[in-house]
Amino acid sequence: MVPTSAPMDAFAERLAELMSPPNEGEGRYWRTNPKHGLAATIGLGIFMGLVMPLVFGKAARADTNLTVLYTGDVASRMEPSKTDGTPCTLEERATDACLGGLARLAGQANLERARASTVLLLDAGGQFGGTAFWTQHKQDVLADLMNRTRFDAMAAGAAEFSEGSEVLGKFIRTAQFPILGANIGTDRDPYLKDQIYPMLATDRGVQRLGLLGIADLNIPQKSKAPVNATIVPIEAKAPFWLKQLGFMGTKTVVAVSSAGAEKDKDIAQRIAGIDVIIGVSGKGAHSGGQPQGAPQVITGPGGKPVLLAQAASFGHYLGKLNVTFDKDGHPKAWKGDQIKLDRTVPEDPDIRTQVEAYAAALGDRRTQVSQVPVK
Repeated sequence: MVPTSAPMDAFAERLAELMSPPNEGEGRYWRTNPKHGLAATIGLGIFMGLVMPLVFGKAARADTNLTVLYTGDVASRMEPSKTDGTPCTLEERATDACLGGLARLAGQANLERARASTVLLLDAGGQFGGTAFWTQHKQDVLADLMNRTRFDAMAAGAAEFSEGSEVLGKFIRTAQFPILGANIGTDRDPYLKDQIYPMLATDRGVQRLGLLGIADLNIPQKSKAPVNATIVPIEAKAPFWLKQLGFMGTKTVVAVSSAGAEKDKDIAQRIAGIDVIIGVSGKGAHSGGQPQGAPQVITGPGGKPVLLAQAASFGHYLGKLNVTFDKDGHPKAWKGDQIKLDRTVPEDPDIRTQVEAYAAALGDRRTQVSQVPVK
């Protein structure tokens, strides 16, 4: 039986934690942490439902704007690569043949943050594996670089589970951003228990936004390592967690999904309460042409638009979605783009220095690609 209220001591403990000064790297989130229990989450939600309308009520009546930047299926392409994902030589990096690389991605993200007041940087999963860079450095270096790039949240995909839950658990504990999966149960996995969040609420300016994680239901079949976590249909979990986000004072919910484009479309049509879904195509490597910038618009169960955007593989493009939400938190106007990360994009100098330092340890393997698939 699902509890409807929290014991006062647990609720008070959780509330005190959330209201206290944040630790480094934690400050932006009103997070629901599994280790505090479902009861504390619900109790906090009820409190937020009563208090937050008083705090945000006046501002919430106006339209609000949000810029969502997004990636997915990057597969550890920390340095620029060719259209098919193979590494570039040092000479090739100065040509139009090479795209992406985390230094360019971070540089472009910095530009977008300077242009807009409210920005999220999300990843739809598929970061692990794919290059000698990953084989050499694994999770700690990837987490360090993503921390420096200031990602806000990430979905877990099959690639993350393919390295084994111990590696994924270490990555999550090093990351300064949450890994989300509302339909992932981790009680049976000692490395992942209490590590993956179903959802969270985050304050951005006058907005309180909800983020929901959606995991590919077929992760156990796609993963190259045994999966001890339980992946269930998102339809069984999303309504409950969306209700909790409502209690927390959110009107707009952005889902980050590793489920694939077709499943994301189905979710948009069937699950009420989601406004934007950021996902991956689920078709493997990008074909090389210009990916679609405009979001797909799906009519949700309540007749409101749901925006679907899919990331291009290998980090060759940075997805960008500008959305204006009405007073009720629903998309009112939008414009999408896929920003090509070519040699004209200014690199973030700190990220470039760190990538170069990590890459130096690869030696001749720097231009090798592993056989780990993108998804």
